[in-house]
Amino acid sequence: MKSLRTTFAMISAVTVLGVAAGCGGTGDTGGSGGPAGAEATAAAPVTTPADPKEAFLASYKALEAGHYAYSVNVSGTESTGIVYAPTKSASTHNVGEVDGNAFTTDTIFADGKTFVRMDLGSEGNERLGIKAGTWYEVDTAVAKKLDYTFEELSPVQPNFHSSVVTAERDGDKAFRGTFDFSVAAEGNPNPQTETLVQNLGDAAKSIAFTAKLDDRNRISELVWTFEKTEKTPAYVQKISFSEYGTANAPSAPAAEKAPAALNEIYA
Repeated sequence: MKSLRTTFAMISAVTVLGVAAGCGGTGDTGGSGGPAGAEATAAAPVTTPADPKEAFLASYKALEAGHYAYSVNVSGTESTGIVYAPTKSASTHNVGEVDGNAFTTDTIFADGKTFVRMDLGSEGNERLGIKAGTWYEVDTAVAKKLDYTFEELSPVQPNFHSSVVTAERDGDKAFRGTFDFSVAAEGNPNPQTETLVQNLGDAAKSIAFTAKLDDRNRISELVWTFEKTEKTPAYVQKISFSEYGTANAPSAPAAEKAPAALNEIYA
């Protein structure tokens, strides 16, 4: 793990599908009227239409309120976090391995700023001049250049609905269908998304998914199955959602406990 740039690129790659498809965001609460409105919308039961596809799309409404916790698992890397769109706040915690190197990273987006805490092992930490357990404030211009801000990486994309090609019931509160990832990724600023779509080729237009709903008919789990292509391996990505309307809004670390990141971290 060479730098913050490498770390952000890796995390972006892990969360690309979630960001583009159902775990990434605009911060638009759909006219819910601020924090209280977002909490009420997210927590409210969803009325389920009779048509299977419409019923599945309706279950997405609570996510659009932008107040929930989530977890993403793909290729052995686990990412968990909280999204709170009314104040454009979000947090992520990532644990995994890249090129044989274990890492742990935490990120907070709050008050229009980005903070990161990383542990890349003794060698990686020394190279970047960081201390494990210490928060660092990322230069705002750099965060934007790396597409690592709330707007780029938080959940809920407006084109999610048009990305669902088919959806049918698969038992009680469960669905399966196909998803057009190329449509989901349209307009997404994350360069990792464009690369993935290109590598998937025609397969991007028909990604199989399964979904589960909670007792209030809100999405609780989305699983995408990627078949092997000429340029991409076969893998499964699972995203879980919980704490609708109740997840604690992330807050920025105290200024005195979050020094500015050193130049080495951006190399």
